[in-house]
Amino acid sequence: MSNWFNTVTIKTDSILEKIKEHPFIIELMDGTLSKEIFQFYVNQDSLYLSEYKKTLAQLSIKCAAANDTQFFLDAATGIILVEDELHQVFLNKEYFNKEPSPSCELYTGYMSRIANNHSIEEGLAVILPCFTIYKEIGDYILANQTNKDNNPYQNWIQTYASEDFANAVLNAIEITNRYAEKAPEEVLNKMDLAFIKSSKLEWMFWDSAYNKEAWKI
Repeated sequence: MSNWFNTVTIKTDSILEKIKEHPFIIELMDGTLSKEIFQFYVNQDSLYLSEYKKTLAQLSIKCAAANDTQFFLDAATGIILVEDELHQVFLNKEYFNKEPSPSCELYTGYMSRIANNHSIEEGLAVILPCFTIYKEIGDYILANQTNKDNNPYQNWIQTYASEDFANAVLNAIEITNRYAEKAPEEVLNKMDLAFIKSSKLEWMFWDSAYNKEAWKI
């Protein structure tokens, strides 16, 4: 399949629209999102990314091409540098909790399981929505907001609408499409499932932050 990504995103368009319509995104865009909710989100995001970068590093080992290996190692390193900087700016230590929310743990555990125990094609598919959806949301907010000069979350928004992040997303898509070109139908179907499930988990992550999700027992 020459452009697997374009095909699979047709199946997840409705999920992306649901994310755009979520009150977390709406309030983030207009700058009215409460400090407590954003702090909860940034806290969980830091816990998520600490596991995500390990998954990227593990996936890099499976790549056949040296350039692909280097890309995912660089992406993992970039997360450490860029995200840590954002978290230092936005995360108040008094809000920090070392325990992942149920949705955070579900998402990171699912990605790790697929990347470590399944084919590299499925691994690439499962980590891709974190790249592509954040880029879509960053671009969407930047294109539709009217308060760029006084939004307290503007630095966060700009990070995911930046040219550097856009280039990283394009590279991740290109690598995944390249592996999909030679994949049999059975593997392509599994890639679709992994991408769709991770996209749903992206929505769940935003929703869990907005509701400050806690373990029920």
